[in-house]
Amino acid sequence: YRKSDSRSGYTMLVYFLILIPMYLWLGIVLPRPHKEERFLFPVYPMLCFGAAVVIDELTGMIMYILELLACSGPMPISSRSNKVKLSIGLILLAPSAIVSTSRSMALYHYYHAPLKTYRELFHHAAMTPESNGASYVCTAGEWYRYPSSFFLPPTYKLGFLKSSFSGQLPQPFNEGGNFNDANTEEMDRYVEISECMYVVELVPSSTNASAKEKPEGLQYMEADEGSWELLSSHNYLDSEGTPLVDRILYLPWRNKGNYSRYNLYTRKTWR
Repeated sequence: YRKSDSRSGYTMLVYFLILIPMYLWLGIVLPRPHKEERFLFPVYPMLCFGAAVVIDELTGMIMYILELLACSGPMPISSRSNKVKLSIGLILLAPSAIVSTSRSMALYHYYHAPLKTYRELFHHAAMTPESNGASYVCTAGEWYRYPSSFFLPPTYKLGFLKSSFSGQLPQPFNEGGNFNDANTEEMDRYVEISECMYVVELVPSSTNASAKEKPEGLQYMEADEGSWELLSSHNYLDSEGTPLVDRILYLPWRNKGNYSRYNLYTRKTWR
């Protein structure tokens, strides 16, 4: 559609200068074998600007086509161009808004179990007196979904049970310990099951064919002489057993997701 050559050339130069850093950054990030969404945060402003430019240009092109088609009509488009342009913009944005809303709902509905579990743990631990000095909330292979120490009462700590993971585990900032720059295992991170008051574990669904072994947290509790009981259990989407579209978007009318159980166990008796 027609714009003055000087205005169009200047506008394209501005667009180029603003967007070129985004393409340079993508050229650095995309070839890397390990990619995460957080790697894109430096170019989020430019992505938003680029999306706005696309919407503006598409709206202008559609307005130009409509004006050509309606130029011989009783009421030219130009007489109500603001309302028409706004309507076109809303139509162009609607699919993105719907998909984005569905994606946000999917992330909450399918994967909010850890946050809900640790919130319930906080309230239960705050109302339960300590026994035999136990102050650990323990996890085995499920350690990487632990959200934050803010979810634990002041007298409790996160404890790691030895699992199949053989890398270096984190530890609180205010505690000394062994660290290495090779990310190799440090044995001072681990606690015994006898020191645990709570255990958090992801239990795969019975239909998950890839779950050939019982979760390590359950194995520890079975081997322990103390008695354990299930305190809470929430759905956590099994991405491997769920169709692609059902794990990307929240589609409640399909309900084809396969779920594991994100469980919180508490000790009933002590040795």
